[in-house]
Amino acid sequence: MKKIICFDVNGTLVNGKTWDLLVCGRKDVGKEIEDNFDLYYRKEIKIGEAWSRLVSILKLAGMSSREYLNSRCGDGKDFKEGAEDILSYLKQKGYKIYLISCSIDIHLDNIVAKMNLDGRYAGSHLIFDDAGELVSIKTDCIKEGEFKKECLEDLSQKEGVDIKDMIFVGDGNNDINPFKMTGHGIAIGDNQELIAVSWKQIKNLSQIKEIL
Repeated sequence: MKKIICFDVNGTLVNGKTWDLLVCGRKDVGKEIEDNFDLYYRKEIKIGEAWSRLVSILKLAGMSSREYLNSRCGDGKDFKEGAEDILSYLKQKGYKIYLISCSIDIHLDNIVAKMNLDGRYAGSHLIFDDAGELVSIKTDCIKEGEFKKECLEDLSQKEGVDIKDMIFVGDGNNDINPFKMTGHGIAIGDNQELIAVSWKQIKNLSQIKEIL
């Protein structure tokens, strides 16, 4: 039987949120971005509008080039303690490793390349013009809980593995669907809603070695 393990990214494999990577010490820009996404979390705006506002903030701050954004994402500095070690351990144990996250595509691409993982499903895609300037962000996460469900269904077909034979590691409410679908959800952190539907619970990534 193929061994497949999927990881959420923000809060699971890396510290903080994707946009934390982008501000490069600019507290003013960081505050604008934080305020923008607070509106989303309070359900005052949709995720598509939040990403559109983010594009405008980055443009005004001079942080919207492909070169800049690529340099800020997935360099390993944002990994949680033990992340690189557990990914290497799982590869040695014969697991295929996929990332399934609403994070931006270049962030996931860089992590996949750095750690030589098997693939990724990104919920947010940066669209650049011919000059390499960011013009928009396309998001599949407007579907909320449906995005990761569809990713698992696609991965199941691609790898020829029943979803019930997969493992999913996550930390947030949008990982509840994958936990229910696989029946093998490993919850990291203290999200009680997620823990309620989890298979196993861990406080740090190194504890996965005690499970797998």
